[in-house]
Amino acid sequence: MASLNDGQGDYLSAAGTVLAAGLELILDRDVERFAIDSVSGAMERAATITARKALLQPLDRRGAFLLDGQLWHIDAIASDDGHLISFFVVP
Repeated sequence: MASLNDGQGDYLSAAGTVLAAGLELILDRDVERFAIDSVSGAMERAATITARKALLQPLDRRGAFLLDGQLWHIDAIASDDGHLISFFVVP
């Protein structure tokens, strides 16, 4: 994570309480989300944030991340291998 991260950020509960501070986070933009727009037929693009799952306790699936002054709200879980967890996020 030290070489892959895009910076350190905070993990917030849905109520805005800081649950974990100074986390190494990976922000990916333009990730394919498996939802096709029925009008245009285009694949939906989304942003994800990845973090070490063990550091996100308690896990609030309606929480948010604060990274570089930008608040990213969790929309859904993109992937979870037990070690790293990725969330689809929206600004």
